[in-house]
Amino acid sequence: MSDRGKELRAYRVGLILLAAVIAVLGTVLWRVYSEYRRLKEQKPVPPAAVHQPEQLQVSRPVVAQLYFARVVEGKQRMVAIRRELPTGLGVARSALEELLRGEVPRGCDRPLPPGTELLGISMQDGVATVDFSEDLRKGFKGGSDNEQVTVYAIVNTLTSLPTIERVQILVEGESINTLGGHHDVSGPLAFDDELVAPHS
Repeated sequence: MSDRGKELRAYRVGLILLAAVIAVLGTVLWRVYSEYRRLKEQKPVPPAAVHQPEQLQVSRPVVAQLYFARVVEGKQRMVAIRRELPTGLGVARSALEELLRGEVPRGCDRPLPPGTELLGISMQDGVATVDFSEDLRKGFKGGSDNEQVTVYAIVNTLTSLPTIERVQILVEGESINTLGGHHDVSGPLAFDDELVAPHS
């Protein structure tokens, strides 16, 4: 092959390599430009939508006064026991479940009859309406003080929570006039400390 032919061949190879380089650069630049356009067209996230650590809500325990039954000098009374409950929905339910199934303090008794179940609870305008199973009434042992302790263990425990001022007690979804014939529970009841004894 003559020198002229060699030069032409080298020239052609150079052109091919240059074209390949230009093609690769063009592809890279096109991808970069496309990504730039995509990012530019995205809507910015409003500052309010970004969660800052200091803005996150922290669950804090609520301290409730749980009222348990206790015999004081031969008479049925109740004592207030401070206990932490989880926050959020269901705090009132948690307080009542503690009365029904939670740890009973030494020297105290559970204020509600065995087998009593909490069927439902709702709140409106500061009034908590609580619905219990028939066991609340059927399992009641009798006696004026016993009845008052049972009723106000419920009422006083719930009114120790924020936003609850009065309590309406239902049995199987129905209002009742009395639990055991001594105290009227047909309407919402407020806190009553008549039978509350100091806890020692």
